[in-house]
Amino acid sequence: MSTTPATVTAKGAWDPSGAEPHHVLQDAHLPVMTLRDSALRNNTRVMQAYVERHGFRFAPHMKTHMAPALAHRQVEAGAWGVTLASVQQAMVAWEHGLRHVLVANEVLDPAGLAWLASRRSVDPTCDVLCYVDSAAGVEAAAAAVDAVQGDLHVLVEVGFPGGRTGVRDAATARAVAERADAAGLTLRGVSGYEGGLPGVDAARAYVDGVLAIAADLRPLMHQDRALLSMGGSAWFDAVTEAVGARPADLDVLLRSGASLTHDDGFYEARTPFHRHPTEGALVAAIQIWGRVTSCPEPGLALVAVGKRDISFDEGLPVVRQVRRVLPGGSVQDAGSVPAPGAVTVTRLDDQHCYLALADGATLTPGDVVVFGISHPCTVFDKWRQVHVLDDDDVVLETIATWF
Repeated sequence: MSTTPATVTAKGAWDPSGAEPHHVLQDAHLPVMTLRDSALRNNTRVMQAYVERHGFRFAPHMKTHMAPALAHRQVEAGAWGVTLASVQQAMVAWEHGLRHVLVANEVLDPAGLAWLASRRSVDPTCDVLCYVDSAAGVEAAAAAVDAVQGDLHVLVEVGFPGGRTGVRDAATARAVAERADAAGLTLRGVSGYEGGLPGVDAARAYVDGVLAIAADLRPLMHQDRALLSMGGSAWFDAVTEAVGARPADLDVLLRSGASLTHDDGFYEARTPFHRHPTEGALVAAIQIWGRVTSCPEPGLALVAVGKRDISFDEGLPVVRQVRRVLPGGSVQDAGSVPAPGAVTVTRLDDQHCYLALADGATLTPGDVVVFGISHPCTVFDKWRQVHVLDDDDVVLETIATWF
């Protein structure tokens, strides 16, 4: 333990006043967010093996974590590139050396479109794409291409009734595609997102329809190969089943982003690897560490972790481990795993977590609670520094997020 008081100004940071490597709780300013390195390695390997086994390409959605260090892990393992949700996010990826980028939205902002349309003049080896799903989108993109004398590659996005973006039928898809072709945009293929559907069967039927649209629009794609991009992290097995008999000149680009870290809730309940266990298994990598600050009444404990620290939009956190305070104030290295139902998260305030303690369960102020999360996409944005740990809880590296 360092005797020098630490000064931390970035949330999640560790002040390196002691020697490295260091245990995650050494000089810790809790709460902190951590990633288990062994889980990241497993999940990277499992997903890359999956896409290669099925003849796909992989562009994991970087908006989940916005951590270039994590994206580079996946690209180095064989991913084609990354998917982003906005041009600003794409700029982050670009500035960190990622040159294969899919912006999974129609872009209407003139400055953003100009940046996209100019990328190939900056680096002719890059591959940068975005979506179109309307006449307005095509016109804005074409204007940006003219303004910078650039080149913009696009996919026609196909949605579904009641869903989010994307054309709703084949006729509109063709109208948008024809307009894009006539306007001088480079039409590369079609795209969709099945993750908002209620299950595998509905997702498979939807992908069938998107595949049919891709076939119909193929004459407007003037390259040797066309592209079909799909894939959330819940029903991507439906994509695999639907495209099994795809044309030989159609490349499938899967975008499943939450697969890198997985979770202990939303995606754990939906992952295709439960339905197809021979394909592999994902492991939850994310943990949030917080300290018990109050046990004000029987059956209740409060931890200094809240909505500003942990995701809650797709389910509350779960308690994965408790580290007890030892005599002298240190925390035990090996934690205990509470019995099912013994310690339960019931509520979150901005910076407080309410734990219900079943009969026989006890916590003491100063104890450290390790939480698993549900929905990775809404936890990373709460942190600027995230620690990657080995299986002995030693920090291997600290990575930055760029939100």
